[in-house]
Amino acid sequence: ACHLHSLPLLLLKSYGLIGQIRLQTPFPYHPIIDARPSHRIPDLRLSSHPIFDGLNRVVNSVGQIEEIGDSMEHAHVPYVIILLQALEKWREKSSSSNVAAVAPIDDATIDATSAVSLKKPNFPKTMAEKEEFRSIIKSMAKNLNTELNFEEALREAHMVWSDGQISDNVQMVLDRVDEESFYTAAIDSEMKMEVDGDVSILVPNHVLQFQLMVLALKHFLVNNGNYPPLEGNIPDMTSDTARYVVLQEAYKQKAEMDRLEVRGNIVALLEECQRRSHGNNIRITMPSDEEILTFCKNARYLRILETRPYFAEYPNQDPVSAIAKSYANVCSSLNMPNVDAIQSEARDDLLMSTMDPYETDPIQTPLLWWIAIRACDAFYDRHQHYPGKHDQELALEADVNEVYNLMIQIVSSMELANSDFIKEYLLDPNKGKDLAREAVRYDEAEIHTVAAVVGGVASQEAVKLITGQYVPLNDTYVYNGIASTAGVYRF
Repeated sequence: ACHLHSLPLLLLKSYGLIGQIRLQTPFPYHPIIDARPSHRIPDLRLSSHPIFDGLNRVVNSVGQIEEIGDSMEHAHVPYVIILLQALEKWREKSSSSNVAAVAPIDDATIDATSAVSLKKPNFPKTMAEKEEFRSIIKSMAKNLNTELNFEEALREAHMVWSDGQISDNVQMVLDRVDEESFYTAAIDSEMKMEVDGDVSILVPNHVLQFQLMVLALKHFLVNNGNYPPLEGNIPDMTSDTARYVVLQEAYKQKAEMDRLEVRGNIVALLEECQRRSHGNNIRITMPSDEEILTFCKNARYLRILETRPYFAEYPNQDPVSAIAKSYANVCSSLNMPNVDAIQSEARDDLLMSTMDPYETDPIQTPLLWWIAIRACDAFYDRHQHYPGKHDQELALEADVNEVYNLMIQIVSSMELANSDFIKEYLLDPNKGKDLAREAVRYDEAEIHTVAAVVGGVASQEAVKLITGQYVPLNDTYVYNGIASTAGVYRF
């Protein structure tokens, strides 16, 4: 029901000393604008070409740094200006070695974009070139030991050759948003419609608004050399007040110009949507200026999170159970184009996770305990009660044997049986049955300390889903209360 109505779902389980949280993202995905990365790289655009006009004017207003006679003034030139002037000196010095012969090209065959790319100057690329660039910075200083601005320039020199363009995560977002699909979803007002026997699910309004701004970003990138809108903030740096204020104002003005361009793209997209609607209702409205500003400031860190529906796991993990067969019918009736791709990626991730076991005691790796508890769920599907219900020794041992056999079936169904780690710690009968025996011993008990940990983690994830800030856990969180360790896995 949650998947059909595009609602996020958090499933919590406290089973003995093991806790689990399964996040099911809403259809089609959970958009994240304000990801709040732990390390936010300053957006200074030193690697862009050409640098924007406002920054160029600030750099030119300083003149040549070496010609500044006053030591105090020299020691308070912002490192942004030092880096840009050092870059020009490096280009002049290395121009003779970087000039390459270019065959004559017919001007009529070169478009404007190609012409600009041919004129793009070099940046330090090799280790030797980067060291040469740093040497130029050092040569510009009067006294490197006392001038903090030059120390900052050396520390931040990598910003000159850093790409500064969109990341892989942002590219994934751009690839997922298609303009034609957006128009179709934005104009169609039916909650459900049948398409070739499949149920098509309504795209939520907040996702449509996210897609609208992403499409506006796509148009912006085309017109701005694949650089996203400027954030407009500069970090603290050694500088006199006047130059710092002027520099900050230049970045703010450029950021505002970029925001207005993105806003204009949004208006154009909405007008096209209105034109295509032919009088039908449109499910998308103009974002507020604050929403556009937040989007532009975080354009370098956009993310989407997409998990498989919880019911889609069962046919792959326990295909012979009755509940799995019923879920298989549900999966076949829904239009879920990315489920197979997510499953394939998840399988690769799981295989990678088996190569990074819990260091202190590999048997306490949370993945092994997830498999054991999943086998207990499979036991319930077959008997309508969890293992360990009967306390007779023979009955408990029979439950252990059945749970262990189910663990083997689950590992095989998930294509993990060839993992050396799984072979050693689960498929080995002695170690594997110890896991099963401990899971059976729990007898579905809920321990308050484990439940408290699971509830605390789940509440944080719920806040992330509601606010759209930070990146929620990707799929399944498993807490091992025996060793007080945890892991996140994709299934």
